[in-house]
Amino acid sequence: MDFLSANILDTTTMVMIDSGTITVKFLFDRNTSTKYSTDGYNSDTSSVISIVLNETTSVSHILLLNHNLKKFSLFYDSATANSIQSFTTNSETSNYISFSTISAKSIQLQVDETMAGGVEKEIGQLVIAERDLAFPQNPTIKQFKSKIDRKQIKHIMPDGGVVLFNIRDKYRATIGLRFISTSFYNSLLTIFEDAKPLYYIPFPTTSSWDGKAYQCVWSGDFDFSYSANVKESGYSGNILLEETTSG
Repeated sequence: MDFLSANILDTTTMVMIDSGTITVKFLFDRNTSTKYSTDGYNSDTSSVISIVLNETTSVSHILLLNHNLKKFSLFYDSATANSIQSFTTNSETSNYISFSTISAKSIQLQVDETMAGGVEKEIGQLVIAERDLAFPQNPTIKQFKSKIDRKQIKHIMPDGGVVLFNIRDKYRATIGLRFISTSFYNSLLTIFEDAKPLYYIPFPTTSSWDGKAYQCVWSGDFDFSYSANVKESGYSGNILLEETTSG
């Protein structure tokens, strides 16, 4: 499990593109069913998306969700000089890209070819982030509960039938950790005290990633305490994560 920072990309003014200006907001709206799309690049002609950061920023992860890209490359501070990673025969619709931390003023995504060919390049979401914490210890299946909370408005009609209006789905997870080390405890406490939104990745992997990524807040209290009378046994407690509003 990973905790990443909130998405550094959070406004259209950060984005410089050579096509697709109408859909640029879909790069970060956290709704992967709405997609950024190029316009007039339905061939193998390359298109570049450049994300200009507000200041020199530490970056260690880039997530691409619900996209159709086969051949693409990632750079920083230049569209050619500083390579992060390149893909030539990608077949996955979501990619979890992890690399050694860089200090960047901008991130460039060069998109060259799509998996289907002859269609516009599309991306459901682009996340640029820095890792806050990689869990050295994951919960057991009994201590991990997650669900999608659906906000609904229900009307019971005169004939007894029901009409449902589905407003939005939101993610919620409870992570129970037992007998964790002091260093892990301190890392969790730092994140709790920061009290900032974070990206939670339940099952991060750089191949065959399931595309599950949620911007959440740590809700409630920090309830970690000693697991037993002998403090060397470590700490135990629970984390409640709830997805943030909008998106």
